[in-house]
Amino acid sequence: MSNSDWVLYGDHNLYITSDAAAMASNIAEIKVHPGYDSNTLDNDIALLKLADPIEFPDDNRIAPVCLPTAGEMYADVDATITGWGAQQQGGSTSAVLFEVTVPTMTNAVCDTKYSGQITANMICAGIPEGGKDSCQGDSGGPMIVEENGKWKLVGVVSWGYGCAQPNKPGVYARVTRYLDWIASSTGGICTA
Repeated sequence: MSNSDWVLYGDHNLYITSDAAAMASNIAEIKVHPGYDSNTLDNDIALLKLADPIEFPDDNRIAPVCLPTAGEMYADVDATITGWGAQQQGGSTSAVLFEVTVPTMTNAVCDTKYSGQITANMICAGIPEGGKDSCQGDSGGPMIVEENGKWKLVGVVSWGYGCAQPNKPGVYARVTRYLDWIASSTGGICTA
């Protein structure tokens, strides 16, 4: 089995092989969005179907995330991003899972920082002075927002200009734009 054939979850440190919290599942299917554009990175989202269902432990070390509220823009809210990506531009990926919280912004604000590259299928987050961001190796990871006591998946790490650069926020696939595709692709088992 190669690394591209499985998903690891419930792990914090990739170098500790005896971590009882770590679990892995084989990937049965990868479904890339049919509108994905590798030039613009529009529709940069995919679904992974696992070979076996995840059994969530009672200790809450892992838990499912909820889909976001349809129609909600999630602008100007604090979002949390997690990943094993680099901690600085050009750095190595991390063995330890990191998280960072950054504010989201409107697409109009973000679009001024990226000269018209931001589409309605994207959501941006970052601080003007830089220093906090997702980075290389975090792509495909979650951007979540707490809403009414539940964590909602509002974005998927997509792209940016370097990492944590001033006035260059991270860009994420906006999950609210894909709720119908997710529902139809999963047979309706994933609903908001």
